[in-house]
Amino acid sequence: MVARRPFTRRRSKTAFVLSGGGNLGALQVGMLRALDEFGVVPDVVLGCSVGALNGAAYALRPDTAGVDELVRFWTATTSDEVMPSSRLPSMVQLLRRGESLHPSDGLRRGVESLLGASRRFDELVLPFQCVAAEVETAAETWFEHGAVVPAILASAALPAVYPSVTIDGRVYLDGGVVNNVPITRAIELGCSEIIVLHVGLHGRPDAQIRRPLDAAMQAYWVARNARFANDLATLPDGVEVLILPPGQRPDIRYDDFTQGADLIDRGHRNAVEFMERRQSELDERAGAERSGRLDRLRERARSTSWFQAARRAASDPEGAVLGPYDEEH
Repeated sequence: MVARRPFTRRRSKTAFVLSGGGNLGALQVGMLRALDEFGVVPDVVLGCSVGALNGAAYALRPDTAGVDELVRFWTATTSDEVMPSSRLPSMVQLLRRGESLHPSDGLRRGVESLLGASRRFDELVLPFQCVAAEVETAAETWFEHGAVVPAILASAALPAVYPSVTIDGRVYLDGGVVNNVPITRAIELGCSEIIVLHVGLHGRPDAQIRRPLDAAMQAYWVARNARFANDLATLPDGVEVLILPPGQRPDIRYDDFTQGADLIDRGHRNAVEFMERRQSELDERAGAERSGRLDRLRERARSTSWFQAARRAASDPEGAVLGPYDEEH
């Protein structure tokens, strides 16, 4: 491993927030490797969908060996294991009876192989929570107690792709339906430094709409990204969000799990470059004059330009840093 200087700054409560993103979750593994190399360890890990899977595995073993285990998982997992293919044409699959295109049996086996079939939240080294959408109440539901595997399957139950998951008599769908990049949960938990492991524009449909399904997928993507942008635009004073760069959108099908190694490398490379730039900025700021900084940033947070910056940050492939500094930074 390349030796790197610790990522120095004032100690505050830190959260890793891992977004949904399907097979592009491999990017997050590269990001976790970079954060490990810079010596960044969070106080809490929050995950949605595939981010729940990666986040739970990291929370179980938040060190280099744990990241290496995630690398092995993502480079060994095959498409047929996670999303078994069908001989039926894709449009026929969409029209056939049944809740989803794929069963979740393969996904369950993969999660169990990574975490252990009977793993519980209180057995994880770091506090971990994951989000799912409860169908009956349309509520954002957070899992932090009990068995981990069912909670991850609920968080990753992408509509039409995987079946819904029933836990204690309640039915759940993919957490991305209600909060794909859950920075608001980190704020609720008192975190003032939030590091987002976001996979970017994955899932964004083509602009050209050829059939009703295209329009539905476009609306779903717009809703998810708008929520993230609005959450960034309304950050409380004293909260800083670092969005690690996902890079440009890869040309990859949602059910293609053969490019894990390349995606891990891409996520790692982009995150290292981002962290090095960030460390340089912090070093330069250390001796800078800070008088009047908070008032200026509060004024900026109320301006139109701030909201525009937040919207750009929500989908910027180069990553972003948002949030006013308090006087102690």
